Amino acid sequence: MVAGVAIVLAALGARAAPPAAALSKGLSLEQIRGVMRANARAFNACLTAATRQRKQFHGPFVYQIVVDKKGKVTSARPYQPSAVAAFDRCVVGVLLHAKFPGGPASVETPLVFDAD
Repeated sequence: MVAGVAIVLAALGARAAPPAAALSKGLSLEQIRGVMRANARAFNACLTAATRQRKQFHGPFVYQIVVDKKGKVTSARPYQPSAVAAFDRCVVGVLLHAKFPGGPASVETPLVFDAD
């Protein structure tokens, strides 16, 4: 039952990257959630493709993201790989193309899919 999948996102922890410059801005929880929600359709597409391969596919799905001072994602990886490697590759691809409104920051964020 993937047809009505909606995504609910929250950030576990937004930690500022090690202080490289006094002007580093970091990211608020609201900024992180906003970017993740803006990419919800792409995350849903990743889930839809994964559930075609494996019917009993569920999380938790937690990803580690590093954002530079310009808001570009420089690194993204699953905290713990899921049972479907293609899903992880898809999500990482979405994250690497995401643009944040600041940085630097190191973030761990879960993806929680809610089947409404």
